[in-house]
Amino acid sequence: MERLPNLHTVRRDWPDLAAPGDFLPDDQPVPVDQWPPLNLRWYEIRPQVLHFDEHNGALTESLLEAVGAPAPVALVSYRQEPGARRGRWIWRCEVHVVTGETVAADGFNFDCPTIGRSSTTRDGARESAVDHITRQHPDAAVPYLGRRQSALRRWS
Repeated sequence: MERLPNLHTVRRDWPDLAAPGDFLPDDQPVPVDQWPPLNLRWYEIRPQVLHFDEHNGALTESLLEAVGAPAPVALVSYRQEPGARRGRWIWRCEVHVVTGETVAADGFNFDCPTIGRSSTTRDGARESAVDHITRQHPDAAVPYLGRRQSALRRWS
């Protein structure tokens, strides 16, 4: 078991990261009928600028967990827009996509590029994030090794 320092300071009770041997190889995709059910739940956190948002000042206040995934699958942040009276709610997909096919120079994996979608309300941003995860990433809880490595890269 391993801790993710930048995630565990935000959410102390986030499950520890399992050992590499507990994850599945990326080049052997799990058949659809064997995917664990997608059990999503929101965690509210104290609004704060996460380490990877220091350049834009976005205040993250919600993390979406897919039970079984090593790290959050989405997050919702509030960002003040320069010159605007109000800021905007932004949701960002955090799923590490595993295709089982070579799609990049380094292999089978890539981070979902769906970022920066905005809404006028926090609830609207949350609904959009859940809709994206359920439609585009129904396998988000499958424990692929690439997702473990992505969690370490993103949250350590």
